[in-house]
Amino acid sequence: MIIRVSVWLRWLRRAVSRSRWLARLLQLPVSKGSAVRPGLIMLQIDGLSKIELQRALDSGEMPFLRRLLQREHYSLHAQYSGLPATTPAVQAELFYGIPGAVPAFSFCDHRTGKIVRMLQPDTAAQVEQRLAGQTKAALLKDGSVYADMFTGGAAESHFCASSLGWGSALRSANPLVLLVLFITNFYSVLRIAGLFCLEVGLALRDFLRGQVKGHDFLTELKFVPTRVAISIVLRELCVIGGKIDLSRGMPIVHINFLGYDEQSHRRGPSSRFAHWTLKGIDDSIARLWRAAHRSEWRNYEVWIHSDHGQAKVSQYSQLHGYPLQHAVEQCFDKLSSESPLARPAAKGGIQTQRVRLLGGKRVQRVFAVERSEDNDTDGVVKVAALGPVGHIYAPQPLSEQELHFVATELATRYQVPIVLTIESEQCLRATTSDGDYYLPKDAAKLFGAEHPFLDSLSDDLLRLCQHADAGDLVVMGWRDGLTPLTFADENGAHAGATPEETTGFALLPADVALPPAGS
Repeated sequence: MIIRVSVWLRWLRRAVSRSRWLARLLQLPVSKGSAVRPGLIMLQIDGLSKIELQRALDSGEMPFLRRLLQREHYSLHAQYSGLPATTPAVQAELFYGIPGAVPAFSFCDHRTGKIVRMLQPDTAAQVEQRLAGQTKAALLKDGSVYADMFTGGAAESHFCASSLGWGSALRSANPLVLLVLFITNFYSVLRIAGLFCLEVGLALRDFLRGQVKGHDFLTELKFVPTRVAISIVLRELCVIGGKIDLSRGMPIVHINFLGYDEQSHRRGPSSRFAHWTLKGIDDSIARLWRAAHRSEWRNYEVWIHSDHGQAKVSQYSQLHGYPLQHAVEQCFDKLSSESPLARPAAKGGIQTQRVRLLGGKRVQRVFAVERSEDNDTDGVVKVAALGPVGHIYAPQPLSEQELHFVATELATRYQVPIVLTIESEQCLRATTSDGDYYLPKDAAKLFGAEHPFLDSLSDDLLRLCQHADAGDLVVMGWRDGLTPLTFADENGAHAGATPEETTGFALLPADVALPPAGS
């Protein structure tokens, strides 16, 4: 009798499911078949290191994830991000199996000579096109993807850097369907409204603090709506869309939650407000986990992971009173009687470009990213350093002696922790204020013998420096014994080699078969 009641209640829940009815109203295809067919939903918490996750679990900030570990037979694993420890590089390897796809989040495209960023749709699309051409099968084939850098071969993509906005089904929906979507998700609307007000209050407080510290008024003001949109609105839209896809039986779904990474960049990875964002992400994961286990078309597994971590950093420009661009200029001045002009920094930061993932002409106009005409200028030294890893592009080919001179000047006079140049096909020279080291031989001296991924760092750095779009010199903001630095305006950073940046996590069911360590 109890079993019959349980089956009947399950049938009733499915019959009145909002997600199921919305899928029908949107005329989305349903993958019908046996309920025992395998399915997978992967939930990425962007920028959350295993270290910070453990803090959140211990403090009770993520009760659902703790329940998975204690009651649902999940296991927590460390995950090496690779270098650079950025979302584009990690997702390129995860989705397409290609390591080192990009040399950094921002770099100079050798084909055009322009400094690009991976959140620019055309850049992300071009990189993904190259990735797709190098592999026969992408991870997300026939599935759906939300708020990622790449689509991963998914049949339906939403809010991705390489495909802005929600998918075509919702964009072409008639107003009546959109009204139904609003009404049936009224609880989510109220959630967004409440969290919106709270986040606006926190953002305005940060805005006022920024003004006291002398930060740019317009830049600080623009952070208010962008952080709210990324941390709250985008997250809720991804949950709604993910639940619809699970009700349809999509074979694989990947959703990226950006809120923690966004707050960490602004406030630091251990900050109270960054960890406050984790509470909302934990609740979102709980809702998706329940939706996955109610699906009538597939037997879903739920995997939770991060792409990389973040480190608390000091800003190079604040410590020295000038940006890295100035230091590079001064070094190149000594090589030429005519001072090469610095390329002005492109306007529009990561936050501005992230909020553009929501798509729509109005969003694109409000959060426009200005492109610098100087980006096309030849004959000037270019610097792409949007984080703790930077690339320096000489205006003309330099000899080995000239490269070493610039590297030594940067490391000694301007206190850049590490300056990398290619010594040979299998060796890098790392110039520091203490002298020259060589990788892989001196990896322990540079990064510490206790680094959890010491054996992998040298190979990844060699691949990074040999990338077609890498600079003539590559600068890094950390080595063992020093406080991590960033060359951007941020309090939390990633891309570099610190244990915090390179240690992501994977929270998986205990019966998931893992490859041998190091494979």
